[in-house]
Amino acid sequence: MKSRTDQHCVLDKMNPKRQGTYKGVSAHLPIQLLNTFAAKANSFTGRSTGLSLDELLDAAYAKTHLDDPVDPGTLEAFGALVDSVNREGDLTFFGRLTLRQFIIGKLCNRLRIVETLKRFGDIKNQKINRPIFITGWYRCGTTYLHNLLATHPQSRAPLYWELMHPCPAVDPRMIKPQKLIRRTKLANRIHGYLAPNFKRAHAMPAEQPEECLHLFENTGMGTTGFFITEAKSFAGWLLEQDLRPAYQFYLHQLKLLNWLRPGNRWVLKWPYHLWHLDTLLEVFPDAFVIHIHRDPLKAIPSVCSLATLAREPFCNQIDRGALGQFWMKYYEKGLTRALAARERAGTARILDVNYADLITSPSAMVQRIVDRTGLEPDEAWLSSIPAARTIKQEAPAGSHSYALSQFELDPEQIRERFAAYIDSFGWG
Repeated sequence: MKSRTDQHCVLDKMNPKRQGTYKGVSAHLPIQLLNTFAAKANSFTGRSTGLSLDELLDAAYAKTHLDDPVDPGTLEAFGALVDSVNREGDLTFFGRLTLRQFIIGKLCNRLRIVETLKRFGDIKNQKINRPIFITGWYRCGTTYLHNLLATHPQSRAPLYWELMHPCPAVDPRMIKPQKLIRRTKLANRIHGYLAPNFKRAHAMPAEQPEECLHLFENTGMGTTGFFITEAKSFAGWLLEQDLRPAYQFYLHQLKLLNWLRPGNRWVLKWPYHLWHLDTLLEVFPDAFVIHIHRDPLKAIPSVCSLATLAREPFCNQIDRGALGQFWMKYYEKGLTRALAARERAGTARILDVNYADLITSPSAMVQRIVDRTGLEPDEAWLSSIPAARTIKQEAPAGSHSYALSQFELDPEQIRERFAAYIDSFGWG
């Protein structure tokens, strides 16, 4: 891995210094009062409220009663995240408390997983054969397609509760799934209170399929850090890393989940796989990738809106203009890297899916996917897929709505930056 200090310059052009343009408060009154009191108390005492990796590690060791040292690569990743958040995250007091518990939880997961892998050697002998990966920019229908394919009788998709608690004890078989499901539902209710608008854009039911993100967070190399905070330079740091160790540990986690609940064909999804497609295809040499494409004029403001909804409860302010510029450039970076990886991999392992075709003709698209991926044909299952999904021209009240102008995005600039991509794939 590159030096942690490299993160300070990787995204300089993506992270301009500007005054926040969003200053509305979405937190409930008790949290607002807590933030106000803590800010005044810290101002009076001069006490620092920064996050300390050493303290977070100590808390994880105490909570798990495990003492094996965390490997240097993982420490560097969590250290890069903490450094970035402390420097630019712009979290409220409650936001720091939330992120602190989040990081401790992921370190605890890591410690328990490593210990479990040592104690039960047969986990590493589990086979993850011909997995199907769904990827593409954020807000391109990856969740919708994942949920469709996860219902295939041959499919095994990771559920949210098991992604959040992949190894709740050194012998995870001792913990009943229903207990973990209840724990996840409680966490969802708490998150729903803290971020009531987020579920409009991305609901996460405890017993439904979810994305690989949550397993990568156990390596310190997930994307939550720059979604719920202003720590944009951590996003740049991730781009510069060799993520093979993270993908190898991700594979071990899939084997652990398969050991607990065996499956046939794993169906997985995470938009961020697009940014590291080379590594994914190297670690999973028999993987098949479904790459969903969407008009950048729609995908970019949608991810900006998602990031805003994620940050509102935890950040002091959000610069929407800077957020728009960041995601436009980050999307461009991901696309460039992915297209280069695709060229090296060849077309046999990758299927392109147009978002508009997926939404308007899901049954036809799923039939095409079944034919290409080698999933066993199942007429009863195929007949359950809707022939079309209605898209309302006007978003109903309470739905996820967004616009380019909210994030100071120029449609002509986007068309110019992505002209070759738009010409290559088109938009129906």
